[in-house]
Amino acid sequence: MKKLCTHLFMAVFLLLLGLPSMAQFTVSGEFRPRAEYRDGYTKLRDSTQTAYGDILGRSRIIFDYQNEKFTTRFSLQQAFVFGENNFYNSDTIRNNTINIFEAWFKYNFLDNFAIRVGRITLSYDDQRLIGYNNWRPQGSAHDMVGFQWGAPKAAYQGDFGFAMNNTSPAGAFLSNYNMKNYKYMSYLWNQKSFFRDMLKISIMALLDAYQLPTQYKTVTSNQVLWVINNSKDTIGHTTITTTSQVPVTNPNQLYARYTVGGNAWFNWDNLSAWVGGYYQGGHIQDGRQVSAFMFGANVGYQIVKPFKLMVGYEQLSGTDNNPANKTEVAKKVTSFNVLYGTNHQLYGYMDMFNSMLQSTYNYPGLNQMYARANINFSKVTSLEATWRYFSFGKEYLVDMKTKVKKNLGSELDLMFVYKPLPNVELNAAYCYFFPTSTMELLYNLASSVRGSQYAYLMITYKPKFFSTAK
Repeated sequence: MKKLCTHLFMAVFLLLLGLPSMAQFTVSGEFRPRAEYRDGYTKLRDSTQTAYGDILGRSRIIFDYQNEKFTTRFSLQQAFVFGENNFYNSDTIRNNTINIFEAWFKYNFLDNFAIRVGRITLSYDDQRLIGYNNWRPQGSAHDMVGFQWGAPKAAYQGDFGFAMNNTSPAGAFLSNYNMKNYKYMSYLWNQKSFFRDMLKISIMALLDAYQLPTQYKTVTSNQVLWVINNSKDTIGHTTITTTSQVPVTNPNQLYARYTVGGNAWFNWDNLSAWVGGYYQGGHIQDGRQVSAFMFGANVGYQIVKPFKLMVGYEQLSGTDNNPANKTEVAKKVTSFNVLYGTNHQLYGYMDMFNSMLQSTYNYPGLNQMYARANINFSKVTSLEATWRYFSFGKEYLVDMKTKVKKNLGSELDLMFVYKPLPNVELNAAYCYFFPTSTMELLYNLASSVRGSQYAYLMITYKPKFFSTAK
């Protein structure tokens, strides 16, 4: 009787729960330490610097919940470098190595229409404009409100996102936003497949707006000093003039930049191809106009089942810094900005050009030719070899005086991947950059030195601690 009552109670309980009875809850994690040997990583090495080794990485715990209407994710992250915290006193909070990486929920109004709100990782196409920067231990996430829709039978899907950033705590009126983030950002992405995924086309439009940076106004003040004798009589005076720089914020002054373009992928038997391009217009943060572009294409062919070759070319527009064009450069920027993408997988594993592509508005462009070979030794082991050749897109004058050649150098990346288990991956790589005299002049190196090199060994383990799924 007791057993029957228990079963009856459970049946009524599940009936009352309704949809939540179909919910799934999962607790998972990620451990990803990476040992590195740095001898010129991200910056060309010279003879006065010493190579070194380090260990960095991240640890995450991830909570996922899903039912027919809701999907949620909450993840905590520790991004660290070995030794940055005292071993006798845990100060990870003070050093900001522990934070909330993701915290969002998605509600499905209809089967194919949903809203997603919170701190979200974004990844579209090849992550050229928006990516989650998985290579960095910290990753990248955005505070967004987004809408997702689609028609699975028609092989179509679309996303729209919007972000509005402010400082904390929020004030009663508009206040200065002094962070390096965008003030506003929105994007629209659509993708459609044709011929049973043989052809896939996506288009994207992105608008980001920045507040005019703090300006400094010169203020001149005069102070009169009176000269008094021993009898306390005023016998004269002198004037001291001082100047100071007073900061002036511009919370009402915003400049917006737009980026539009698309990608196409084609796959047929052993042949694969990609072509894509974007145009940037509008204004950058300091008010200058933007007119920039990028385009690229590659073709891959699987010669035999375990062996594939690929060749490609990309060009990012740039700005000519010749003093003769000084007036034009002061008004217009023609250097393409890669925005919030993942550069590591696109422009070399040594990340030599990351800072230039994301933070410098007047760089002279970047051309890249590359060839890649992939060998799959088995289902769990593979080897990738990539050679890249880099050059400026326009003429460049070092210190606005010395004209240099466009050739920047080449990079060789070798990466080995071993996956003994579905949730375990061993990733090892060796990279070498062959610089030219142009690169040496850019880093103010007096004489030629050997190239830069970088190597790493990374282990990724993603355990599933708990799951209600069968």
